[in-house]
Amino acid sequence: MGASGTLKGKALEALANVGRAGLSPLIGIFCILLMGYAIIKIFFANLKRGGIRLIQIAVGSLYMFSVPRGYIDGFVSWSKQVVGLCLTAFLQATILIAGLLVFNQNLLLGLGLMLASSEIPRIAGQFGLDTSTKANFMSTVYAAHSAVNITRTIVKGGAK
Repeated sequence: MGASGTLKGKALEALANVGRAGLSPLIGIFCILLMGYAIIKIFFANLKRGGIRLIQIAVGSLYMFSVPRGYIDGFVSWSKQVVGLCLTAFLQATILIAGLLVFNQNLLLGLGLMLASSEIPRIAGQFGLDTSTKANFMSTVYAAHSAVNITRTIVKGGAK
């Protein structure tokens, strides 16, 4: 498959069509800047989300120790954050690619989709999915303290 079949090739082909459509070079440069902004912003947002997911994997096991004791608030908020981050990453990538694909036929719709994809975390937050990096420090300390106490109890029970 040649360069025109790839996503990068389609984006470059779409930008070439801006010049052929009779639009000024200034609008072409503006379109390039908007595409670059949308792509770079989402790329770094996905990197940040990857780091947050790694931390969630480590912290999630601490919340599991609190569930048998009846404290499920931390676990529920942790689950909402995991779902929110995964959904946000999926939707952002999907809408960004859709914007790049539509850009060739409809310049304004393609740019609108690409720029709208950066608003998905805010919209998901309004529907109750936590996509932020804020941490509930006391909840984490409590979950860690519970894990340590359960481990001590198991060790004491096994030593007898």
